[in-house]
Amino acid sequence: MPHAALPTSSRQVLFSAPDTIEHAVSAVDAPGPDEAIVRIALVGICATDLHLLAGHIGDPFPLVPGHEFVGAIAAIGDRASAARGLHVGDHVAVEMLLPCRACARCREGRYNLCDEDDMARGLARGRQYGVNIPRTVSPGLWGGYAEYLFVPAEAITHKLPSTMPWTRAVLAEPLAVASRAVARGRVSPGDTVVVIGPGPVGILTAAAARAAGARKVIMVGTRTSRLALSLSFGADAAVDSRDCDPVVGVRELIGGQLADVVVEVAGVPAAQQQAVSLVRRGGRVVLAGACGAHAVVSFLADEDLLTREIDILPSFLSSGGFEPAIALLERHDFPFEQLVTHSFAFEDVDLAYDLIRSRSDDVLKAVLDPSAERSR
Repeated sequence: MPHAALPTSSRQVLFSAPDTIEHAVSAVDAPGPDEAIVRIALVGICATDLHLLAGHIGDPFPLVPGHEFVGAIAAIGDRASAARGLHVGDHVAVEMLLPCRACARCREGRYNLCDEDDMARGLARGRQYGVNIPRTVSPGLWGGYAEYLFVPAEAITHKLPSTMPWTRAVLAEPLAVASRAVARGRVSPGDTVVVIGPGPVGILTAAAARAAGARKVIMVGTRTSRLALSLSFGADAAVDSRDCDPVVGVRELIGGQLADVVVEVAGVPAAQQQAVSLVRRGGRVVLAGACGAHAVVSFLADEDLLTREIDILPSFLSSGGFEPAIALLERHDFPFEQLVTHSFAFEDVDLAYDLIRSRSDDVLKAVLDPSAERSR
């Protein structure tokens, strides 16, 4: 089995219970023939992580969070190396979902809907890194807020160019989410696309829509600096919903018409309702923002949906999105590194969360760096 000197332990950030952050150490064993160990280079902090900490997404505790991670192969089994075409030192992204590869959804290619990750079935655990695999499941290396991560045979890996900066590579997962949302909306050349929510995924969705050939891309939201930044990521115009009715603003920008496709990534029910109001008759609405457990969204059955015959298309996770995302990251069409505005050591994760909760305009994507030293 090819491997470099592999440490025997891994530092981790641990959500031991709701609203409780601890620091822990897990043992690192050599991988089996079909397995690998990844040394984490950077892991992005996602709003989902904060929802998990607050206890709003099930009861996965104790949990090592983090699903937006990239790193390098630290050790890999012989069969895994041959099957994946990977070797020690190669840079990789690993998809957050570990598909069972046996259920009906996995067999039809919709592995993001794997039956073994359907928590509504009352499963004790799911199959998502950093979300619903407790640390108590062996070997305990199931989240990106760590120095090392376990990659079992069923994991999906993507080799990254060794020349790609980690601050660009760490956007692979959120850009894959954006790419899947654009694909779900069947965005094609000539389409007018509205994106609701100028957060990191929303801004990346604008880039993915432009890359798919959209004729015009319009960003809708409320954060002035983020709306402005979206113009560097493929948006032709931005509508501040605090200044005008977005329907009026969008119509003014596209000759009195509404959008062919609207992608909502704000993750609030009001934005999902707004998405329906911004799409033309016969258009497509993609709902990609997670609103949290038990959120209720109301539409007028006839006026909003039936008589307009719009397609409402939820988009969950990132299956099929990594390949176009990595290709787009390689093209240098957009200033991706500008999205990563803050980097923190593991020991400063509480400071990172405080900054994100402050909703400061200068915070876009914060990341944790396992190799960084704490600031205090």
